[in-house]
Amino acid sequence: MYFLIVRRRKLGVAIPTDQLGKIQALKADIHIGDHHSAPLGRVSTQAWVFTHSPGADVIPRLHDAKVNGMAQLGININGVEEVDGVLYAQSWWCRTV
Repeated sequence: MYFLIVRRRKLGVAIPTDQLGKIQALKADIHIGDHHSAPLGRVSTQAWVFTHSPGADVIPRLHDAKVNGMAQLGININGVEEVDGVLYAQSWWCRTV
């Protein structure tokens, strides 16, 4: 499903609310499913930006992803992302297109 995604953290640190509105959202097709997670070494629910071409993820996928909020105009997905071999907390604010 297509959403406008705003990543709410940078290297695990929350971006201040007054700055979130200034971040350009990424229009993307989000998929969620259970798959083997290499960083976690087990199966986990993951959220990722789907693309038809092979290659690296557009933005780091969320491992142990969980939809923790949903309303008429969007959802919020929490999890952890891997950046340079380190896992950080991350949250995606996903608004309808």
